[in-house]
Amino acid sequence: MNINLLSAFIITFFSLPIRATVFDATIEPKTDVIWLVEDKKENQNLLEQTSPTTSVASYIESRIIAQLKNYDVKLKRVSVKRIDYLLKKNDNACVANRAKLSKRETYSIFSTPQAFYLTHKLFRFSPSTTLPSTLFTRDNEISSIKSVFQHLPTHNLGVTEGVSFGKFLDSEIAKVNQDNIYFRGGINRVVALEAMLYAKRVDFLLALPIDMNPTKQQAPLLEQYTIAGAPPYLIAHFSCSKGELGKKIINDINRTLITMYQNENYYLAHKKWFGEKELLKLQAYLKENYSKKKYLTPH
Repeated sequence: MNINLLSAFIITFFSLPIRATVFDATIEPKTDVIWLVEDKKENQNLLEQTSPTTSVASYIESRIIAQLKNYDVKLKRVSVKRIDYLLKKNDNACVANRAKLSKRETYSIFSTPQAFYLTHKLFRFSPSTTLPSTLFTRDNEISSIKSVFQHLPTHNLGVTEGVSFGKFLDSEIAKVNQDNIYFRGGINRVVALEAMLYAKRVDFLLALPIDMNPTKQQAPLLEQYTIAGAPPYLIAHFSCSKGELGKKIINDINRTLITMYQNENYYLAHKKWFGEKELLKLQAYLKENYSKKKYLTPH
């Protein structure tokens, strides 16, 4: 073989992988995101949710994670007590289903609404006596949680430990004598508290209607009361560590949410947990408070 031809072949042969390597190096690596998942039973199969079977928020959360294609999202299961610590410690941590509170905004950034829940109610099961009319407002709402336990000082209230019920209800709970409150933690705390109510181990339970699952026999005996002054909905948000990266992730989440607000699936996710009258009220609430955004589109 001609030496010049051989030299040209060798140069060409060995230059090909080098060019390929240089080309591959131009691919920008994905940014790592620590996705904090509260270690409660309801979140065990988060990424397997393909329909809104567990809750509105978990369904939407799974859809959002799937859309964060420019990030390497790594789920980290933690206790509710560790979430705040990890959001403060890391610049790339995110979590879903959070109430937006002023104190949390000092170390985290919030998205537009993730989902809307009917707000917490005060539940009571198969009581031996009725509550006196003096505990109610003209609108037939409990005037305050504190007043209930002033009237029934030996009764107790079941409350999930370490979570926020929103600004108003957090304040209401703080006014109650702590001896009247039973705090329940752990991964099964939500279902455990409901079971304790039916077993009469707690007299009252502060819970979201979405979390109550009475049997056909239990349902007629379950009382629920609206608390005067409580907002009609608990609004869940996505939240990421405060900083440039957290802001970027939230902006990407918001872009996806804006698309989802117009999608039939977003409406259907809420429809499973709202009666027809409640859906109409939610539509009116959204129109009044979010007039520039169309969150639910009935079909």
